[in-house]
Amino acid sequence: MAEPVKRPLWSAVLALVAGAAALWGASRLSWATAAQADTDAKRVLVPLALVALAGVAGAVAVGGWARRVLGGLLVLAGGFAIWHGAFPGTGPDSPFAGRGLAMLGGLLVVFAGVLLAWFAARLPTMGAKYRAQTTTGRSGDPDKDLWDELSAGADPTDEKG
Repeated sequence: MAEPVKRPLWSAVLALVAGAAALWGASRLSWATAAQADTDAKRVLVPLALVALAGVAGAVAVGGWARRVLGGLLVLAGGFAIWHGAFPGTGPDSPFAGRGLAMLGGLLVVFAGVLLAWFAARLPTMGAKYRAQTTTGRSGDPDKDLWDELSAGADPTDEKG
């Protein structure tokens, strides 16, 4: 198995945190004066920001196919945020700041989802260094070998082995 790469994981985590902050910030900005569509769109952004923050915990905790599924869900959530930010409301003043920030947050979440899905097998997972090794080779250090055998379940008091 290839050596785990950490940079895409950190990039995905930072993109998710920044995307969540952008989505939350966009929900606090004024999008239009009295357009109901804009109010509804802003209400959707806070749950999407929470999904992005939950994605941080999921990205660090899971691995393999579960991380690919998480990446796909984050791509969908980010695409939903982009879609909500892209369509203008019906109000006369519809400043771009709120919409642009929502689209930026959505793009960051999509970027993180793509990274997680693409590099899922090569990213480090929690507890990976504590898993039992499948190799039976000895290291040459008798103390380390003894501890490795104990970790594998060998009984050092057994006189057969």
